[in-house]
Amino acid sequence: MMLEDHHETLWRECFCLSCQRVHRVLMPEAKGKTCFSSRGWVFTLGRAWELCMLKNPMSRHNYIIKLPKLKFPDDEVLPRYDNFSAKFVLSASPTTSLDYMVMVIYGWGGLLGLWKPGDEEWTAVNFPSPAHNIWDLIFYKGCFVAVDCEGSILRCVNGPTPFEAQVIFRMLQRLMHWEHPDLVQPTAGHRLLMTEAYLVQSPTGSLLLVSQWEEREPAQTFRFQVFEIDLNTPTYTEVKSLENTSLFLGSNSSFYLEANEEHHIKLNCIYFADDSWPRLSEEGGGRDMGIYHIEDCTTELYFM
Repeated sequence: MMLEDHHETLWRECFCLSCQRVHRVLMPEAKGKTCFSSRGWVFTLGRAWELCMLKNPMSRHNYIIKLPKLKFPDDEVLPRYDNFSAKFVLSASPTTSLDYMVMVIYGWGGLLGLWKPGDEEWTAVNFPSPAHNIWDLIFYKGCFVAVDCEGSILRCVNGPTPFEAQVIFRMLQRLMHWEHPDLVQPTAGHRLLMTEAYLVQSPTGSLLLVSQWEEREPAQTFRFQVFEIDLNTPTYTEVKSLENTSLFLGSNSSFYLEANEEHHIKLNCIYFADDSWPRLSEEGGGRDMGIYHIEDCTTELYFM
């Protein structure tokens, strides 16, 4: 796992779960840039909105693919590059497929952009009315699938326009708001908000929707809920246990790992990173990251 770049040097630090050590890696291409990852590739975002994909950053034999700069709507205030809430997702690795695509979440409104090899610019994905604020994105069963701030799941498909997003599932609204009866406010008088929603493919191939709840005073994660989504029915089932696996969540790639001695991770837990970009840039980051224990709904906060 790549750690935060504090000093903008040619080196980046990566934490290895297996050996529990931090390793320094020479990565001049990532100096002073925000980094994301997908399918073993690292995406770098620079101050001038320049984008690149790096293959195998742990090796000096990097293969670099330059991507077009992102364009923002004319009426949108341009965010700072280091205060930019984004996610990059590959449909396949460029090393194994020439027919790959890249989709990105960008801008304050959670827009979606699509790029394919040979394109000179990003193609905006059209949304049904009203517009959707996209929170997470994965490539699932041959399609890009997204979730918005209201718990609607959208599939991006070829349509009359180059790409359009269609709503294929809507979560019950009572489960997406802090008043619902399954959540108890941690402190009297403090408001509880759903701050993030994630999509993850389980080891069995099912689609999971994970909601993150935060107490606002102070801003601190209070609870996660995990739902298995059946897009065919469409129905949902709450997941009460991850058994011998654990989830890793963040604005980067989200994934499962089997809990064993080699990985040094705790079973039936959710490892989460701080996804609040204003806190990352202004206060040094890492103010709300840790391990959530599903069995007893407790949280261990790290790097406080």
